[in-house]
Amino acid sequence: MKVGYKSEYGAVGFAAATTGALLLVRQLKVALAAIPVWAILSRLIARGSTNRARAVTVGSPKDAQSKARVVLHKDMTLKERPLAVVTGTNSGIGYYTAVGLAVEGYVTVITCRSRELAYKTASRIRTEAEKRRRAHPAKYANYPETVVVEGEVLECDNFKTVRAFAKWFTEKYGNHNFQVLVNNAGGMVDSLKFSKHAPTLEHHTAVNFLGPLLLTDLLLPLLEKNGGRVVNVSSAAHRLPQYTLDGAKSLFIDGKVGAVGLVKGRLLETLKQLNQGDTKAAGPLAVRDVGTAFARYGTSKLLNIYHAHVIARRYLKAEEAHRVYACSLHPGCVASNFPNYLNAVPGLMTIYQTLGTLFLKTNEEGAQTTLHCALCPREELELVVPVKGSGEETKVSPYFVECADKSTVSLLSYGWDVKEAEAIIDWGRKIVEKA
Repeated sequence: MKVGYKSEYGAVGFAAATTGALLLVRQLKVALAAIPVWAILSRLIARGSTNRARAVTVGSPKDAQSKARVVLHKDMTLKERPLAVVTGTNSGIGYYTAVGLAVEGYVTVITCRSRELAYKTASRIRTEAEKRRRAHPAKYANYPETVVVEGEVLECDNFKTVRAFAKWFTEKYGNHNFQVLVNNAGGMVDSLKFSKHAPTLEHHTAVNFLGPLLLTDLLLPLLEKNGGRVVNVSSAAHRLPQYTLDGAKSLFIDGKVGAVGLVKGRLLETLKQLNQGDTKAAGPLAVRDVGTAFARYGTSKLLNIYHAHVIARRYLKAEEAHRVYACSLHPGCVASNFPNYLNAVPGLMTIYQTLGTLFLKTNEEGAQTTLHCALCPREELELVVPVKGSGEETKVSPYFVECADKSTVSLLSYGWDVKEAEAIIDWGRKIVEKA
């Protein structure tokens, strides 16, 4: 079902419009009849698209089998089975992403911020996946019989744990068929906060961007060996920096779409100003208010998109068997996207919780686009251009919304700036090398 909001603004707008319409209907004294229709319509639109991509098995069409990296069958060894790593899985869309991959026969390695939580979460995911398998035995007749889920500790802004995880994973799973890395872990805080592990680094930059960047770089050799893919969970919030940077004028406003060099290094300079620690942080992203907190979060989500661009372009001309694909995505308007900072406004959390059931995705619904990107045929992950006939220098990784590539309609012009992307990724790598 190809419906859904492009952004949180769509959810809010639809909620306001339908609520207003309901009030009007109430004046016409037919509210009781209208409420069920209103509620059903709201829920259907909020739910959005459902992932239809599945692992390829010996029961799949021959054409699909011939193109797939892996064809599943009941007697596969553990090393032959496709393997996925999913970060940030103890709750939210990360949890249901891991469940979905485990059900589809992937050896699923999940991460959480503590070892105890990782072990408990792995057990929960395994139990849920086994339950879903038992409910539809015929559907999974050609799949390996066992569900394999393992958990380990990884805290994105603690680069020591990132390196330790990569070392553990390489030693234990280096000879396995590593196919998918889902960089899902992340979050938002409502104040200007710096990492307790790397005090000069702003929270969103460290957790949402630098940690996933380091993890991906450490695991890329294994993905390259198997021709795997990287899936970065971004957000429509990547649009937010345009409203904050450079004062009242957007830092990125430009008539061109996909113009290389559009940003002219200004975002990189802003990041450098921000990431100097609590007492030295400066620039437009260092303002201490809630609006700028959203912009900091949005900036980190833009960097996830840039990161996918750089990976995809790096492997564009690689031998197909060892080509690594990359993409980013907006999971939709998910209830878990709005943490407790809504309590800063009296009554806002109550309103949100009440309306969220109708106007926002559940966590499982929010995982659908991530699952699609992890399971879809590779041809869906081919690089895209902003305008038909554009040169190769403008090609970027696809950006998915509602289980489909929406790059040309959802990425603003600065989202295509591969020159700025490469400069920021280089800066990020230098930061994590020193940390």
